[in-house]
Amino acid sequence: MEVEFKGKKIEFEEVVDVFDSHGAYCQEVEVQGDDEDGVTYSAIGMYEFDEITEIEEDSIEVVE
Repeated sequence: MEVEFKGKKIEFEEVVDVFDSHGAYCQEVEVQGDDEDGVTYSAIGMYEFDEITEIEEDSIEVVE
């Protein structure tokens, strides 16, 4: 899932942790992704039916 954040397009693709499950197909997760400059970001999002469907933009931070 692509999100624009502070003028950068970040492609979130990797689920790194599952925080909570809301039924069989919906999970609250930590995801990581990279911008076009190769900087890695982490965020909280929703993962449904094998894809990231939502990113909480106020949770986006740079992974150091």
